[in-house]
Amino acid sequence: NNGITILCDQAESRKSKGKEFLQVSNPQIINGQQTTRMLYSMSSEARKASVLVKVIKVPRDLKDDGFDTLVSSIVAGTNWQNAIRPSDLMANDRTQIELDRELRKVGYIYLRKRQNKSEGKAAAGAKHLFAIKKEELARAVAACDLGPVVVRSGKEKLFEEAKYAFVFPNSDPDYYLPRYWLMKSVSYCSRGKPERGYAKWLVLHFVWSELAPMLKSKTKLRAFVRGAEKRDQDLVNPLRKAVDRAYVAALKYFRTNRGRGEAAQDVSTFFRARPSMPEEFRKFWDSPKNKGKSQFTQARKQVEQALAGIFAEH
Repeated sequence: NNGITILCDQAESRKSKGKEFLQVSNPQIINGQQTTRMLYSMSSEARKASVLVKVIKVPRDLKDDGFDTLVSSIVAGTNWQNAIRPSDLMANDRTQIELDRELRKVGYIYLRKRQNKSEGKAAAGAKHLFAIKKEELARAVAACDLGPVVVRSGKEKLFEEAKYAFVFPNSDPDYYLPRYWLMKSVSYCSRGKPERGYAKWLVLHFVWSELAPMLKSKTKLRAFVRGAEKRDQDLVNPLRKAVDRAYVAALKYFRTNRGRGEAAQDVSTFFRARPSMPEEFRKFWDSPKNKGKSQFTQARKQVEQALAGIFAEH
């Protein structure tokens, strides 16, 4: 066991009733989450256990991004049991911590460290809350805003320096949750249809570009999230209809442009290949070859009407 590593603002050695202890302020566990959860779940046996605890006092007033850089270095230097991923190094980034706090205020458990959803809910003591992994949010934002090729390059790349600031530009739940819930609908419409799985990120990017203009205000963003959370059928049904039309068009776009004979691309390679794909698909969407555009437009209008109804109810 590699023990537990704690960061804090202050640490002072104290004595009381013949026992020596360490008094710390603003403690934060940065390594040893699994050990801590195990001790908590087996509290009676844990009384007999001895665990190495490393306490590191870190000044919060480091210039620029010095604090976050130092924390990432400590995480990497103290965790030698498991392979360190870029997403692990960013788990204690200031934006991640703030996003964690803000999401809890609106009923979400944010899993910014390695933890499955059932563990996160159990640790929070709130099984009724929604649980979201940081990798899910990263993929949702990247697909909507950066494009499908970026997402298909690998989820860990979204936490590397080149992409991270674009994927996590703020800690506002109203920014992330609409993209997340749209991703859920797009994923739902691909279930049991393998080809759709490869087109998923293109479809998400396209549908978001169509919905974003009607979601500019805070009220509409929150109405969209509220309707998705409650599975409001007036919202969910037309939204899925619009997504379905986008999938049909995306796969027709693939079959039209994959090539012929030995040079023909398979569906996996095709939807991973070109950064220009969103623009190419947009041209196909507006062409006579796409027969589902009017149905999509009608469904989109129904989504907008549903948002107005949800807002009026609240």
